[in-house]
Amino acid sequence: MSTTLAHRGLPPGVTRFDMLRLFEQVARPGFRLSSSAVALVRHYVLKTMDGDYLTGRICAVWTQACRFAEALGLTPRSINSAERELEQAGFIVRNAGINGERGGDRQDGAIVWAAGINLAPLVDRFAEMQAKAKALDLQARAIQRCRAEIRQLGQRIREADDDDLRERAETVLPDGRTARINSIDRLIAIREALSAMLAAIESVPDSEARALKTSDAPEENCAPNIQNKKPSRKRTAPPPERDPLDRIRPATALSVATDGYRSLVEALGGPTWPNLIEASWRSCGRLGIAQGTWGRACQQFGRERAALSVLLIDRNFELPAGHRYRVLSPGRCLAGMTRRARAASINLAGLFRATEREAQQATRCGEMPLETSPPPELPLGPMTDLTARLMASFEKRVIVEEHHGRTAG
Repeated sequence: MSTTLAHRGLPPGVTRFDMLRLFEQVARPGFRLSSSAVALVRHYVLKTMDGDYLTGRICAVWTQACRFAEALGLTPRSINSAERELEQAGFIVRNAGINGERGGDRQDGAIVWAAGINLAPLVDRFAEMQAKAKALDLQARAIQRCRAEIRQLGQRIREADDDDLRERAETVLPDGRTARINSIDRLIAIREALSAMLAAIESVPDSEARALKTSDAPEENCAPNIQNKKPSRKRTAPPPERDPLDRIRPATALSVATDGYRSLVEALGGPTWPNLIEASWRSCGRLGIAQGTWGRACQQFGRERAALSVLLIDRNFELPAGHRYRVLSPGRCLAGMTRRARAASINLAGLFRATEREAQQATRCGEMPLETSPPPELPLGPMTDLTARLMASFEKRVIVEEHHGRTAG
């Protein structure tokens, strides 16, 4: 039986390949379709023409299943199963002729009838697939944010030095890891359970309660470092001075970031330390910083300071091409900062304050933003120059050490 089922057409400016990319994005996570079904839809779309997606047209293919099987390296039975799966999911209509024969006719570039696979449902569900893609993106962001909050709660529980609390937390989240948990409902339940435990223990007055640390290696690189030894309560020296970086707020740190970095933080929900940490971790991929380098920086600095380091490196990486202090290898620069930190010869707070003062001066003087900085031959200001020179020195030091290592080997 042939069909002349027509469709409403794609939105203006949307091509069949845009529709295909959207379908491939949502097919498996959003509609639980198999990889064979996704590959078959791609083959369908490649067999059609641009004119088939105009309003009121017929969009169909009538190639035999055995031909599709040969092209995709599958068996005809697998093709039939994939077609049945797509039909049940509501993305195609199957209308074959007598004895399953397929055929059709195209005149002046337009299909006038077809007995085979009709793609009208796929075309008409474009808006639905767009909504599904947005929902999946929002869900992914919520999962990432919830994971970050759980990591912070886990760190505070470990620092509370309460064995009973730690054991109860282990029953809620064994091994303290959330990487394999993709259910937002389960993550929220874990977060609420850990929050209730922490609130209960923190509500008990303790004259000897100590400040909780906020640094920890990222979950993506290693398991949480759980300390079992109780700290000594003897004080042989006065408490150390407060770290100058503790006075830097997330919004203040964001004031010196590039527009791209700020946009990423805003997309994550605004200037908070968990969002800055997440933004810096995501920026590592764009900047070419290896996850091992990021992990070592987190272990050396703590996550907040590592995030601030990546923020400053990103700013210097955006200096004009050819600038003598432009960071050419962000990964080497972060590695150099980590090594200098071990020798207590890096002043991260000073680097940030220098950059902040220069950014404030640039704002008052009406200078162009970072992405439209003046040509390399124009000076960028003494504070930015100092910061850029230090960043470049970290990078060069790693290059020299790598060269010496190869020579010694």
